[in-house]
Amino acid sequence: MKQNESGAFILSETKSGERISSCGGRISTRPGTAVQLYKSATDKSKNLNLVSKVVSSGHKTILEHHNFNIAFNNVSIFVEQYIIEFRLASFTIKSGRYVNFSKAGFNLPDEFTEEQKNVLKNHYKKMFKAYDKFVAAGIPVEDARFILPYGLKTNIYMSCNARELIHIICTMIYGRGKFYPEIFALGNQLKAQLDERYPGLVETCKHLYSDDLSNVISINPKPCKKIEYVSHKILLVSGNVNSKPALDEFAKFTGYDKFDFKTALKDDKQAKLLEHFNYTFKVENFALIILKHYTRHRMQALSTSPIVQMTNVNKFVIPETILANEELKAEFENCIKQNRKIYNSFVAQKVNPYLLIYTTPHATAIDFVTTVNAREILHLCNLRTCTRAQWEIRYLITDMLRILKKHDKDMFAGFGPSCYTFGTCPEGRMCCGKQLEMKEKFDNME
Repeated sequence: MKQNESGAFILSETKSGERISSCGGRISTRPGTAVQLYKSATDKSKNLNLVSKVVSSGHKTILEHHNFNIAFNNVSIFVEQYIIEFRLASFTIKSGRYVNFSKAGFNLPDEFTEEQKNVLKNHYKKMFKAYDKFVAAGIPVEDARFILPYGLKTNIYMSCNARELIHIICTMIYGRGKFYPEIFALGNQLKAQLDERYPGLVETCKHLYSDDLSNVISINPKPCKKIEYVSHKILLVSGNVNSKPALDEFAKFTGYDKFDFKTALKDDKQAKLLEHFNYTFKVENFALIILKHYTRHRMQALSTSPIVQMTNVNKFVIPETILANEELKAEFENCIKQNRKIYNSFVAQKVNPYLLIYTTPHATAIDFVTTVNAREILHLCNLRTCTRAQWEIRYLITDMLRILKKHDKDMFAGFGPSCYTFGTCPEGRMCCGKQLEMKEKFDNME
């Protein structure tokens, strides 16, 4: 493993992972204490045979005792978007908000012809040049990145247990990921490393993954006829109304006379009551590069278009800082115009539609549907309505809260940034110092 090598690498894992997993398979059917069973499980071959037998019978929870820490090294942003959708894994990602990606480089699959690669390389160079121009003009890197392509290299840490890792690998090499060369290669790389720990275990799950998406999704790239520049829209599709009486009633089940919001901020048992109230939103025209900020919130049901369909989108988001400068705005629009010409050329050449994601700019506007419970909405508001949050997700969650306060005023009265909800700012020296202004804003939100 070289420092600059592209790939997925297991860096560390639970010591004697197969041993503790095998003990999970023994503890419910054999006599002895947990420690006694562990001390007697010294035969690795027997441990692996037992794990394989138990998992093959459908009892996969024993694998959750074996945890892995993995590096995705110099992979594309596209890979990042793919893997963060797995909600039973943890991720830490190189931030495009704080890190200058000018020298990051990019990945292009070998499945492109040399001529197509050269076209994309030249285009990417122009996109990076525009990025540098924006940064030199004082545009924050978090806004300048909107012009960069989905082939941009990034780096990620992922941690998950063996059960979730097998699921991720299977989607990458047997399921929807197999159609994307970069995803497929990384999946096989991870499989080879996991096979060293659990030989043949991945194959036992193969039959559970679909190998044909053409029956369930439309894979039909269409040429771009018109470019649009848009901003997000949000609609509350469904949600509980007049929730306070129900909250008070539910509180009695937990030993309280009624629900109290301030108590819930410190008492997990009260806070859990908020999880019974769910709200479904339809969001349109949200920048693809910012979707990962929203996807990181695990306690939600999130549905987006398949990645292969995102390449058809011809709507784009321009950051306000770039919009405010006519020269930079023209530079941004010229890059997008050239991008869509290349996309149209590739569609005319009948390039594999699963490769077209590498023509897609970060600024591409996508739609999604999300269902979130009130407790997670509180968490979203605390983090994402803060002035420190990225501007587009801040606008989105602020609009979400505005809608909810009209929908059910009593339920969402105390929701807002952390300084508003808790009365103190957690940002330390990064605090904006606008607590009074934020209190006025969220007290009088309309």
